[in-house]
Amino acid sequence: MTRRFILGLVVALASCAIWIGAPIAAQQARDTSKPVPGPVGNGALGGTVTNDDGSRPVRFAYVVLLGTGKGTINVTSSDSDGKFMFTGLAADRYTVGASKPPYLGTIAGARRAARPGTPVVLADGQKIANVAIRMPLGAAITGVITDEKGQPGSNVSITLQQWRMQNGERALVSAGFAATDDRGRYRFHGLVPGEYVVAGSKSNPVAARTLTTAEVDAAMRGGAVAPAAPLAQSTLRFAEVFYPGTTRMTEAVSIALAAGEERPNIDFKLEMVQTAKVEGVVAGGDGQPVMTGALALRTAGPSPMRQSFSVRSMPDGRFTFSGIPPGTYTLTAVGIPPAYQFASTIVDVAGVDVFGVQLTMQPAPSFSAQLVFKGAAALPTLAGRRIAFRNVTPALAGPQLPNVTATNQTGGFTVSNVFPGRYVIGGPLGFGPNTDSMTWALESVIVDGKDVTDLPIEINGDSIPKDVVVTYSDRFQELSGRLARSTGAPVSEHTIIVFPEDKAYWVSGSRRILVTRPGTDGRFTLSGAGPTTLPPGKYLLATVTDIDRDEQFDPAFLAAIVPAAVPITLLPGDKKVQDLVVK
Repeated sequence: MTRRFILGLVVALASCAIWIGAPIAAQQARDTSKPVPGPVGNGALGGTVTNDDGSRPVRFAYVVLLGTGKGTINVTSSDSDGKFMFTGLAADRYTVGASKPPYLGTIAGARRAARPGTPVVLADGQKIANVAIRMPLGAAITGVITDEKGQPGSNVSITLQQWRMQNGERALVSAGFAATDDRGRYRFHGLVPGEYVVAGSKSNPVAARTLTTAEVDAAMRGGAVAPAAPLAQSTLRFAEVFYPGTTRMTEAVSIALAAGEERPNIDFKLEMVQTAKVEGVVAGGDGQPVMTGALALRTAGPSPMRQSFSVRSMPDGRFTFSGIPPGTYTLTAVGIPPAYQFASTIVDVAGVDVFGVQLTMQPAPSFSAQLVFKGAAALPTLAGRRIAFRNVTPALAGPQLPNVTATNQTGGFTVSNVFPGRYVIGGPLGFGPNTDSMTWALESVIVDGKDVTDLPIEINGDSIPKDVVVTYSDRFQELSGRLARSTGAPVSEHTIIVFPEDKAYWVSGSRRILVTRPGTDGRFTLSGAGPTTLPPGKYLLATVTDIDRDEQFDPAFLAAIVPAAVPITLLPGDKKVQDLVVK
């Protein structure tokens, strides 16, 4: 557990640095699970870790230091007075953060937990001892789950989801799982501020059937009467229930949590529903039954507790799902390799058996592409490269991933086993700051004559790319500046954001949208050599007092700050310096 918290904080610090330091890039990718010694100097950086209002020290918290320019990573802990100190440091810009449950991991200079902090600029031989890290307590949600009879529901699976921005839309993202104890109680803790949805489910089906009037009368008299005729068996199952006690996600009530808030009494009752069978047959394009590799029935839509059922079809193509609770499902079939085929349809289940579902298999699309390098640097070997191919919408055909072959000697490669969906082609060459990713940046992706760089394309049986060229260039764009007041005094407590003028790129995870915090000298860097360099294009540069997690991908937020933003144009290889003044 201790190691996990350290690693989590290192990742958070690296994320906030957003590859600011170009010198890191020249080094090979490294294992950040342990301290990485950097250049030795005679500087020192220290401070104090306290609670949110600074009234008491946080003792023995893990403190992590990241040198954003030279790649130094050091770990220490605060003492009994909450103090910490790093020595032997070279001149650099350092990001410092702390972690200790039940507090939230916090970066020095951040206005809130899980937000970017302020890099500390350390000169050669300088000693800084006043860095303040204020850690808020994590929030908590507790409650009691009861069964349909009002008795404590033990071993109930509880899922917690948080509302976040995803692909430019407000969506639920997993925030944790728990199980109730023998008293039906559950508790989530260490939560960041935000809005949450709690849901519970129990997967124990109960065999049952409807009693006849004669059986009821006999039971009332204390006797038993055999049914006049066999009765169809049905199955009752606990349904997925959302707080405050509804089976419909649209009626779920969100729980807003402030920092350190304890929200008790988030209680609700489980509900039992009648389940049904789903039967059908899988056929090929010629209409003849076929045996598939697997069939999956998954809850359709953005439910935070998607239910999934899997079966295999019989040799004659027939399949049967049993015990399916009411709901709308996506039914998919995947062919047996190497003949990758797929089929998909929507099935509504309402407590009544569904018969006669037919799935018609069709081949999964595939296409060829070409990798190109252009620039003044020595061209790398074309063979053996793997180009990123990312699905940005849930694929209808289930968990299978597209097969992207390594490039051949001429840079050609194929993408096969592509199930219907929206995909983005291209990304950094390799993971992390390796030599190739620091030398070559994605320049363009041209599909059938159209520039779709960083944009999703739709691929299905009727829309298959015919001509794909992925080009990498050795030119990087730089964007830096200084944030100051009209008096010239540096400003470090604000957040800098750059985003494209073209709203088509206002999507979650876009490499064209970057945020950072200035250092204590007010200086900031948003783009340089490395995997997240800004592509050439027209941008807007703005400063905000604070930004919520992933808020930079919210189109409404970006639209609101457009009037106050400064336009910036980055041409290929540009090195732009744009200072900002806080009025």
